[in-house]
Amino acid sequence: MPILAPNSNVSASYSSLSPSKIISRKPSFRADSSDNHELFSEPYKASMTSPTSTSTSNKSKNVETVIYILGWYLFSLSISIYNKWMFGKGLDFKFPILITSFHQFCLMILSGIVLWVKPRLRPTINTKNHDGDIINRPSNSQSKFISFLSIFKISLFTYLKQIFPCSLASAGDIGLSNVSFKFISLSLYTMLKASSLMFVLLFGLLFRLEKFHWRLLVIVLIMTGSVIMMVKKPQKIGLALTEEDDHNNFGILLVLGASMMSGLRWSFTQILLKHNDYTNNSISTIFYISPSMCLTLFLFGLGFEGWSNFTQSPIWELEGIFGTILLILIPGVLAFMMTLCEFKLLSVAQVITLSIAGIFKELLTIILSALIFGDKLSFINCLGLLITFVDIIWYNYYRFKENQNKEFEGYSSLNGKDETEDDEVSIGSSNLDMNSNSKIDSIEMKKL
Repeated sequence: MPILAPNSNVSASYSSLSPSKIISRKPSFRADSSDNHELFSEPYKASMTSPTSTSTSNKSKNVETVIYILGWYLFSLSISIYNKWMFGKGLDFKFPILITSFHQFCLMILSGIVLWVKPRLRPTINTKNHDGDIINRPSNSQSKFISFLSIFKISLFTYLKQIFPCSLASAGDIGLSNVSFKFISLSLYTMLKASSLMFVLLFGLLFRLEKFHWRLLVIVLIMTGSVIMMVKKPQKIGLALTEEDDHNNFGILLVLGASMMSGLRWSFTQILLKHNDYTNNSISTIFYISPSMCLTLFLFGLGFEGWSNFTQSPIWELEGIFGTILLILIPGVLAFMMTLCEFKLLSVAQVITLSIAGIFKELLTIILSALIFGDKLSFINCLGLLITFVDIIWYNYYRFKENQNKEFEGYSSLNGKDETEDDEVSIGSSNLDMNSNSKIDSIEMKKL
């Protein structure tokens, strides 16, 4: 768990910059981070190798991409189906908020273990000075564990201002999503959650993270219409539709609320975390965000669900204490494995690949939901889903062309440099920064 150190140095506040200035800056990846080296060095290396080695490298990356996408599918689909079974009529464990808080505790422990065994993923802000020299070396009397925790020391002010808002938005997103499984089908949940892009764009415009363009307005309007189509209640045919699949209005509001929190979380991530020296990779981000998410969800769970009701639930007798704890922690492990796959997928996949893979994953979720839970969708629902996917593809294409134009402008500006400058290295750096920025935006969208 990260240490809150009120007396430690506070990192530069983002409040001195306008949102428009913040978004124009590239993510502050440190040159000395070996994790960033792994993420960004391969394309540059590939440009300096022979065609044969490049072909071999491309084949290897293609294999890696397939493996990580399959892992992403496996763990993501498992989480969705498992949570629906746990909080729906399957297991009927009626405490989604409290259980989700335990998931976050599990994520904190697992991310801490990875950071313990993989030092290159740890933040270096507390271990190196401005010249890159290692400081605060542990003394002989200092235990390795205490030394390990000191690496994650962060001021209370910095944590509350830069990380806690993301924790609150993430807690709202995940908490509302899991509560909604009590009221609506997994298929409807998946369709409505795809509308997160609409809230991403709205909050992006609100916080000036997005430059207004008529295409963005059209995308939002189309998405709004598709949501209306997706929530239209199918007509019952005999007993084909269960009560739970009957498009419960409260459940729909919960999912839309979760989608809104997803958009807010994405905006906070853009403003607060991309330039935060403590959260330069997914594992480190989980380690810093999960404790406050756990505490927030736990407090809300105590208020809305009640600790005594939770401990007196019949499932403790049916499954036993050990079995129940295992059932509670399994989704946390699945979520962490999914994050690892996403983390590795970032380093090998293209933006368009991520977008198409994400859409196909949503389709697989709906198909499996129909096969496992018997979900039924009307023609209007399916048409609304199709329009949503087309809208998402349009948005990603718009972003892809926008990034291409920015990259071309970067090349053009580099051509005007003095010949004594290292143009090849500068071009490579510019290209890699652009790719990294696009991939991070894409994976954030996938997490929505």
